[in-house]
Amino acid sequence: MRINWVTVDDGGSPPITFEIAIRKSDGITYSTELNYCDGSNVDIVAVTTCSIPVYLLRAAPFNLPWGSSVWAKVRSANLYGYSEFSNFGNGAIITTNPDAPINLIEDVT
Repeated sequence: MRINWVTVDDGGSPPITFEIAIRKSDGITYSTELNYCDGSNVDIVAVTTCSIPVYLLRAAPFNLPWGSSVWAKVRSANLYGYSEFSNFGNGAIITTNPDAPINLIEDVT
């Protein structure tokens, strides 16, 4: 799953890090994932995007079940401090299980 965001007014200093928080299955609390969405990674700061494998979202601490929406929010930091968190965004649904095959054809010979 890819999380994208757009920076706005930088307050006179460009962002040096981001905090990307993903909502857990309880629907209330958020947690960060620092292996794939570490907002201090210079590449993530440069492109304002991170990608996290779905299997990690299905595991602790997120524990998102199949079919659930993924909610995330981001805040930035520059030399003067952290911004407020963005509004939470949703654009993905956990769909890791394949659909069942259809149109089965039996051939009798």
